[in-house]
Formats: sequence, C-alpha cells, structure tokens
Amino acid sequence: MDVEKKQNADVSVDDILQVLGPFGRFNIFNFILILFPVFLAGMYSSVYNFEAMDLDYRCSIPECENETSLNYTIPHIDGKPSKCLRYPRFDNYTLDLNDTCLPNHYDPSNVITCESFLYLESHSIVKEFNLGCQDWKRTLVGTVHNAGFFIAIPLTGVMSDKFGRKIAIIFACIANGVFGVIRALSVNYDMFIIFEFLEPAFGGGVYTACFVLALELVGPKGRVFTSLLFNTMFILGGEMVTLLSWWLQNWRYLVFIIYTPAVFVFVYMWTLTESFRWYFSKGRYEEGLNVLSKAEKMNNVTVPKDHYDQVEKQAMKQRDTRKCESKENNQSSFQQLFTSTVIWKRLAVCSLLWISSTLVYYGLSINAIDLSGNGYLNYAVVILIEAPANICKLLLLDRFGRKRVISLSFFSTAVILIAYGFISAGSWSIAVYLAGKFFITLAYNSLYVFAAEVFPTNYRTTLLAMCSTIGRTGSTIAPLTPLLTKLYEHLPTILFGSSAAVSGFLVLTLPETNNLKLPDSLKEATEQDKKFDESDR
Repeated sequence: MDVEKKQNADVSVDDILQVLGPFGRFNIFNFILILFPVFLAGMYSSVYNFEAMDLDYRCSIPECENETSLNYTIPHIDGKPSKCLRYPRFDNYTLDLNDTCLPNHYDPSNVITCESFLYLESHSIVKEFNLGCQDWKRTLVGTVHNAGFFIAIPLTGVMSDKFGRKIAIIFACIANGVFGVIRALSVNYDMFIIFEFLEPAFGGGVYTACFVLALELVGPKGRVFTSLLFNTMFILGGEMVTLLSWWLQNWRYLVFIIYTPAVFVFVYMWTLTESFRWYFSKGRYEEGLNVLSKAEKMNNVTVPKDHYDQVEKQAMKQRDTRKCESKENNQSSFQQLFTSTVIWKRLAVCSLLWISSTLVYYGLSINAIDLSGNGYLNYAVVILIEAPANICKLLLLDRFGRKRVISLSFFSTAVILIAYGFISAGSWSIAVYLAGKFFITLAYNSLYVFAAEVFPTNYRTTLLAMCSTIGRTGSTIAPLTPLLTKLYEHLPTILFGSSAAVSGFLVLTLPETNNLKLPDSLKEATEQDKKFDESDR
C-alpha cells in the first residue's frame, strides 16, 4: 500500500503523456494545425532573398544604345560590361540626331558613375525601385527584415506566457498575412522597407510560439521528433518559396501568394488546443485537465483517475511554492526569476549561442546565392542539405546527449568553414560549403530543443524568446556579410568559422538535459544546475 502511494505521489504530467502516447490522434490533429504556420514561417524567412535579389543590368548610355558600342562606351570587368561605370564623352563632342556613335567620341582613359541603368531582368525590387549600384539598399532589406524580430519575439513570448500559446500563434500569423499583403502593394522603396520591418515585427515570433506549444504537448521521448517535424516543415517552406520565385519571376506575385494564407489562421480560435502546461502554470487546473481528458478520448486510451488528481495536487503545490518563495524574498515571481544567477547564466550562454548560430546559418544561405551558377538552384541545395542534418539530430540527440552533439557540430562547422578559404573554386569547394551548412544546421536546430529544456515552464516562452531575440543580432548582420567579399573573398566564411569555434566551448557550460523532465519552476531549474556542478567534480 505504501509503495502504491509513493508511486501515485510520483506521478507527473509526463507519466500521463506516456500513457496517452506521443503521437496519437490528439497530437496528430494539433500538430497538423501547428505545422502549417511553421511551413509559412519557412517561406517568410527566405523571401527577402528573392525580393531584393541582385539583377543582371548595366550602365545605360542613352545616346549610344547598341551592342557594338558597349566595347567603347562601358569598361568591362571579367569580360562583362560594368554595372556602375561608363566612359565619358569628350567635352567638345555634341551628338546630332543624324550622327553615328563612334569610338572616338568617348574617353577610355577616364570613367564616371552611371546616371541610369538598363535592366536585363525584372523579377526583384532592384528594377522596380531603381536600386542599380545601390547594394546597401538591397542588402538593407534582409537586415531590416531580421531587425523586426527584436520586437516580434519578445512580444510573442510575453503574449504566449500571459494569454496562452494559441492566442500568440493566431495573432502572429494574422499579422504576417496582413502586413505581407500590404507589402506586395508597395508603391516605392520607402513603403516597401517599412512593411518589410512591420511584418516580422508583429508576426516573426510565430515559430517560437508554435514550437513551445508542440513541445508542451509531448513527453521527453517525443521532443526530438517534434523538433524534426518543425525543421522539416521549415525546410519545405524555404524550398517552396525558392521554387515559386524561380517560376513566377515576379516579386509582387510571390509575396501576395505566400502571405495570403496566413490571414485564414483565425479559424484556429475554434480548432487548436491550448497547452495544458500553460493552464497549470496559471492555476487553471480544470481547463488543463480537460485538455488531457480530451486527449485521452481522442487517443482511445484510459488514464487512471488518480493520475489526474496527483498532477493537479502537484501543480497546485508548485504554484503555492512559487508564491511562498516570492513572499519570502519580497519579490514577484518575475523579479525572482531575474535575480537568479542560474537563469542569468543560462540566458547569457543560450543568447550567445543563438547569435553565432543565426549569423552562420543565415549567412551561409544568403551568400549561397552569390556562388557560381544558378542562384535559385544554389539556394535550394543549401536549404535541402538541412534535411539530412535534421535526421542526424533525431538519431544523435537522445543517444549521445544534447551537449556533446551541439558542441561537436559547432567545432566541425568552424574547421570546415575556415578550411573553405584554402580550397580553390569548383565542385570540392561547393561540397565543403554544404558540409558547413550541414553542421551549423545540426547545431542550430538542436539548440532549439536544448534551450527549451533548460528554462522553467511558467516563463519558458519568454526566456526562449529573449534568447531568440538577442540571437537575431546574428541574422540581422548576416545579410550584410556579402559586402565583406569586397575586402577579401573568403572573409565571410572565416568570420562564420571563428564564431562557431567560440560557441563550441560555450555549450559545455550548460547542464545536460537528455531524458530529464522539463523544469516547471525556478527551484527545479536550480536543482538541475546543482546536479550538473556535482557531476563535474
């Protein structure tokens, strides 16, 4: 009898989830709904590369536009007419209507900047907003897009923890749709750049909100597979927007097509299930238990009633403990959270890892467009290499632990990308480039699982959002890295490799979370750290 009571006392939410099964009908239904915004987020994270894709254009010579004249009116660089420079006409030469444009009319010993451009392609904003030879305006699009996440992720995180995961997802998706469609109607560059910022500023946190909700619906054994599903859908989104851009060859059609579906996510108000863990953290035990009971019915399994009673008692006990701790310290739970050295340490380390990950991950994708060959194909292949990386994550994380896999992935990325600068252009250099993308994808996507597991439930989304927000510093800088090639061709990959090397060491300062229950309180997170310190002695 005493053994039975002890067993009942030890029952947790994860025990109920084990009975329900990680992927029964309940989870499959909700995961289908959750993964749709993730697919859209995959498209939105890549679309700016094609909106502001560089075009084939050259300096326009209004008084002398014919193919033969290009040899003496425009200087050639690597066998191609210059995009930004032309030869000036001699001052004493005036063109009459009947005159023929001749070589002796131009001064090849001098060059001047172009006043106008002849665009040979028209599928990006470069032609429509006349951005010829203004690379800073073109790369600014990606920087502004990623800068929007500094607002979106904390906004969505606070909304998710205060009003629920479901509300945060719906709000972010609708914001994406509305601001994205308006951007497709931009009449000038200024309007375009404003809505390029507003769209991610209000909708960019959708991936994090979806990920947290999905993670809280499964037990420890389902977390890595859940992450794999998310990464796969994100990859498919990136591939889809690449193929659509290649096919449509029109940035306005592209933006309108991919953002319109997001508006219809408002139906999730009546279809998507809220996180029972969030209900428990807010003291809404009956609603949380109703979610578990609904899952039980949909999955056609039976959970012992005393399991629910024990879970409710534990949830109430944890909530009372947090209140007592707050009163004893004369602090709110939020204030207490941020006076904890454990939380500060984890937040700082995870944020630095995020900065490095986003810088290298997005930097390699963006620079892939400028590799030799078809830009669309290069980008598609660089994204596709993420698929085997995610499969490896599924096979390795549970078997070898989070820390070991992530650290070795960072170190491998560093070695490969630094070595890339010493390999001559060709098939081997592309293979090495792809290998770098493979390992940074493995590290970055594993980091999502790891970071979510080290923060307590009641502020998990907020803290994860803070990491992701600070980490967006890397993705904000990434669109500017192609400009570094003007200083030295391999400077971007050297920067990426050095950043990855530092991250490999930082990972080792965090506790291992493999197969451990998610910490539901600050106390449990602190105990996690104590065990980690003791194991290091």
